Amino acid sequence: MTIPSLELPDPTFVAGPFSVFNIELTNRCPFLCVMCARTHNMTRAQGDMPFDVFRKVIDEFAAANPVGAGTNEVWMHGFGESSVHPRFGEFMRYATDHGVNACLSVNPLMLTPKVGRQLLESHPGTLYLSLDGHDDGSFERIRGLPEAYEKSRQRLLEFVRLKREMGSKTRLVLSMIDFALNTESIAAVAAEWRALEGLDEVLSKPFTVWDGSAADVNVFRRRQFVKGEKTTCRFPFEKLTVCWDGTVTPCCYDYDKKYQLGDVRTQTLAEIWNGEPIRRLRREFIDNNVTNPLCRACPELYGVDG
Repeated sequence: MTIPSLELPDPTFVAGPFSVFNIELTNRCPFLCVMCARTHNMTRAQGDMPFDVFRKVIDEFAAANPVGAGTNEVWMHGFGESSVHPRFGEFMRYATDHGVNACLSVNPLMLTPKVGRQLLESHPGTLYLSLDGHDDGSFERIRGLPEAYEKSRQRLLEFVRLKREMGSKTRLVLSMIDFALNTESIAAVAAEWRALEGLDEVLSKPFTVWDGSAADVNVFRRRQFVKGEKTTCRFPFEKLTVCWDGTVTPCCYDYDKKYQLGDVRTQTLAEIWNGEPIRRLRREFIDNNVTNPLCRACPELYGVDG
């Protein structure tokens, strides 16, 4: 009697629908943040996402995974300040009108009355208002712009007031990055912000060293990278990141497109989701032999806090 062989499924092939974690509307930014790998390490070209590329990503995602698109937080930023995109409001509105739970992290300095109203009228699910420091000096040390804290603070207050006036249901989170340069500021102003009506949360946001390769960011680490016994990162099995030019990468820490999975201008997201580059990456994770230039030094590869 011949026993038929049972062919095991290939674990590098993910049958379930893909999710999009974030879409980089632009990688241009007026800030020079000391904790951002973009400031001194990003070498790729800068630009703004064309609308046809954005529309294709949103349409394919919403069609392939409508539940995930509508319930997961889909971040409309990458390594740039999305509000500088000339069609920023139109992009945000297209996403929410097509069932995507569009969320965003924005610097309050950018929230002019026009931008603020455009943003709230697009009905994003969650907005992180990223304001570090507690005065002009501390803000400049962290965010790199002089005499900008008080202006940022006033625009934040005006934006929260506008949210109340419009009756917006958008969740507002005041976020401050929890690292050495911000410790004094968090202690100084957190209570004040928690008392502000219209803010839903004040968050000490965990510090990240991105993929672990930016030496000037690594100096702010609380502890050194320790290689674990087994990879714990699930990003290549669950989500994708789309850069402004349509290039797809495995995660939002890839500031310089070190590991490219494909290009939505010439491929569908579904093709990229189980294409050869991402399956090769998944094999590294499954075999616990991660050598690619993006992931090999990442603290979160083994669940280690940077």
